[in-house]
Amino acid sequence: MVDTKEDNQPLSATEQNTKFIWSPKGIILALEIALCTIVTICKAVSFGCYLWGCITELVWAILILIVYAIDLSSYLHLSLMYFQWLDLFRVITGSLLLLITSLICLSWGWKSSGEVAGSIFGLLAAAVLGYDAFGIIKYIKKLKPQRATANAVVVQNAVH
Repeated sequence: MVDTKEDNQPLSATEQNTKFIWSPKGIILALEIALCTIVTICKAVSFGCYLWGCITELVWAILILIVYAIDLSSYLHLSLMYFQWLDLFRVITGSLLLLITSLICLSWGWKSSGEVAGSIFGLLAAAVLGYDAFGIIKYIKKLKPQRATANAVVVQNAVH
């Protein structure tokens, strides 16, 4: 099948959002949102364990998905490097938060199946957030040499 759209044509907003959602980062964010939703539902049914951690991570994941999907960082003139550091902080704190609260709830809540299910899904969500952290670190390492060469070009042009 021949692609009739030229390469230099900008993507429409719908194509751009769809393109991001099917990217690896979009799939990871969607998985984080799905797991945090399941954890929230399971823990809300049991009424006995920490609910604030999974809700906080769910809200953060939705906000980051929106920012990435509509490319809000370029509209706000934010550097991609700074936004990556914010995302890295989100996944590290979320992973630790879900890991600790899930382990505590597993040790307390053997009587409630909702707490056990929520804690197991919380551990899965912590693992997905940890995987996302490694991907972000790899991306930040890839951006640093590009940023250094861009700064060198600016300095060289300023000298001449």
